[in-house]
Amino acid sequence: MYKYPQYNITAQRSGRDTFLTAHAPSESPLSLAAEKTAQLNALLSVAVENAAGGTFCNITEETQGHLLSLAAVLAHETLVLSELAALDDEGKGADG
Repeated sequence: MYKYPQYNITAQRSGRDTFLTAHAPSESPLSLAAEKTAQLNALLSVAVENAAGGTFCNITEETQGHLLSLAAVLAHETLVLSELAALDDEGKGADG
């Protein structure tokens, strides 16, 4: 296992699989979901502005694919974090 404490990331291999884990100290799932949402919004805003200006077409298909892949990853991470936040809220409601 390789740890990169400066970046709060751990990478490890298990057989052919690679696992990346990002550590977010003292962050709640909801605050992380909000950060991912802001990142996704910024990425999509830039893409829309470039599409409207016609410059998005000047980006190679490979780069367009990477941008769309990044948007999909951010959307998925936001969904997972939001679901985790909802589960945390349900747990607090049942206990409190």
